[in-house]
Amino acid sequence: MAALLRAIVESPRPVIAAVDGHVRAGGMGLVAACDIAVAGSQSTFALTEARIGVAPAIISLTLLPKLSARAAARYYLTGEKFDAAVAAEIGLITVAADDVEAAVASLVADIGRGSPQGLAASKALTTAAILEGFDRDAERLGAESARLFVSDEAREGMLSFLEKRPPRWAAG
Repeated sequence: MAALLRAIVESPRPVIAAVDGHVRAGGMGLVAACDIAVAGSQSTFALTEARIGVAPAIISLTLLPKLSARAAARYYLTGEKFDAAVAAEIGLITVAADDVEAAVASLVADIGRGSPQGLAASKALTTAAILEGFDRDAERLGAESARLFVSDEAREGMLSFLEKRPPRWAAG
């Protein structure tokens, strides 16, 4: 997953996410890896990893640079579902749109006015800090993710999800 996220961020061409549905887990990291993200008004987002005994470790490489610290804490810790308007407000997406196709077409037309060299250089400016985070943190976050996914709590969390019951640790 880290390699895929990095490839999106490193691409010299602008990458636009067009979201018109529900985004969870790794999908959140993919949306955050894109340069521009448009989501339909019916789209929902959630980071539910903590509810099953893991953490959004690898996808943090692209998510944390986009979100405020308060928004990251809220959604990482609660697993709360939020809509496209909130996703735009907290920086996960660029715009919430009623017509995703039209919004993306407009952005593509605007980007199409840029030169390849100018676009690549501009994108490099906007992604440099994210790539520094990959260089600094990817190995550690990968190890943390692997450790969590083989834990007893993760096993219980995933089993409870599949059995449609609350995990043993869940309150109320």
